[in-house]
Amino acid sequence: MEVTTSRKPAPPLRTFSKDLAFSIGEHYSPRGKAGIGDILEKFGNLIIFSKAGRNFLIEVYHDGEPVFDFTFSSYSVIEREDNLVKGLTTGNQTVYDNLVQYLNIAKTDQNHDRIIFDGAQRRRYVLKLKAEE
Repeated sequence: MEVTTSRKPAPPLRTFSKDLAFSIGEHYSPRGKAGIGDILEKFGNLIIFSKAGRNFLIEVYHDGEPVFDFTFSSYSVIEREDNLVKGLTTGNQTVYDNLVQYLNIAKTDQNHDRIIFDGAQRRRYVLKLKAEE
């Protein structure tokens, strides 16, 4: 699974993507001018992180096909004070069910509207999922 961004990401989005790749034990590749078809042909299994208006979007592809995407309205970065936890953690059943076969993700009874992962340099990301409309 390769992690990349939109074509011209702001520096915080690149850092986010690199930390996401670090957390799930995968590799980050800058997208550059490559189209989605080009990067899917090259990698097949892919996570694309991008800004979508006021929200953020993560799209997951497996064998070149879209399998799941989710939108989150905001994220915060806090300093991790405990041990590094690899992978994602969520209390959202839909997110968990759709990602468990593709990514390292754990289910918790808390944080039903959150996804949490640990990045490098003691960064912990807390993503606030966008409410279903």
